[in-house]
Amino acid sequence: MAHTEVLVNDGGAPARILPFYAGAVLEAGQCVKIATDGQVELAADEDFPVAGVALTAAAAVGDIVNVVTGKGVILNIKCAAAVNRGDPLKVDESVPGELVIRATGDTDSKNVGYALEDAGAGTAARGLTQVLVC
Repeated sequence: MAHTEVLVNDGGAPARILPFYAGAVLEAGQCVKIATDGQVELAADEDFPVAGVALTAAAAVGDIVNVVTGKGVILNIKCAAAVNRGDPLKVDESVPGELVIRATGDTDSKNVGYALEDAGAGTAARGLTQVLVC
């Protein structure tokens, strides 16, 4: 199933949509962090908690990007690899801003959320996948 919208359900408004300046080119559905200059950039594995998920794209540095923040929110987020419903997810080390499965026993990473649907490998997996953000 192809998703085009990032925000699926705000769970009764535990989330906020906040505008930030982009410190990098960003796609909607990517996980972001707050950089030292206050702009948002792609989150990497060691960036936890992530600031949120880009709701809108930023075509250039300095553009305004809207970011969804909060927990208990269902969002469509970019995944860098195949995931299955129920998988715990973390930000990928090799593809910043995108999620991958957090392996059992992984004590170096933190859960960003849980997959709510299956997403296959390859280009389809780089689309948006429903995730419950925790």
